[in-house]
Amino acid sequence: MRVPLYIELENKNVLIVGGGKTGTSRAKKFLSAGANVTVLSLDFSSELLKLGSKIKLINGSAFDFKLLNQLMSESVIVVVALPTTKINEAVMEIAKKHRVLVNLANDADKTEVVVPFETEVDGLRVAITSEGKSGVVVKEALRRVTDFLKQDREIFNLLELMWHLKRYMKTYHIPVKTRMKLYFEVFENTEFRELVLKGKLGKAKEKLESIVKGERNEGS
Repeated sequence: MRVPLYIELENKNVLIVGGGKTGTSRAKKFLSAGANVTVLSLDFSSELLKLGSKIKLINGSAFDFKLLNQLMSESVIVVVALPTTKINEAVMEIAKKHRVLVNLANDADKTEVVVPFETEVDGLRVAITSEGKSGVVVKEALRRVTDFLKQDREIFNLLELMWHLKRYMKTYHIPVKTRMKLYFEVFENTEFRELVLKGKLGKAKEKLESIVKGERNEGS
């Protein structure tokens, strides 16, 4: 069973097998995340060639298993972005040996890693996948979710205030158990929520701080 995760890929090695349209898209995505990207292919898109020193391009066949084995042993994720699935089984076997995760861009059923469609709206990151059913529908779903979020200013005000609450409590070294209780207490506080709804963010901040101070006084 797959689980949704956000993984830090800064300076991690990612291998892309295939230098066409899909391979290019995956390479750019992982590059944007700070990964060290290597592309193995017999041909490379003009976009990949223009990236120059930002990416490592290796001219070779995916069926050169000695080379493939070496490159995969140095990677944390390997992406197969070829129009054929003939290489998939071999890649999966090598991946097991090196404990490497595999994204089969050409087989949504057997892939270990799913690359979702994603976006960010004022600090909220949203990722959606249908796990291969329909990319077109997923794009539309993401557009609708994005439009919905953009219309709801309250949620982003709450996000900023709750982020302030977290930092405020850590400043005073409030224990984790107490912090967890206060997150819900503040969030569900009627006065606090009304102030947020009316856009009185300064007053809302004062309210959440007063709730924390009350808790501190009780514990002292």
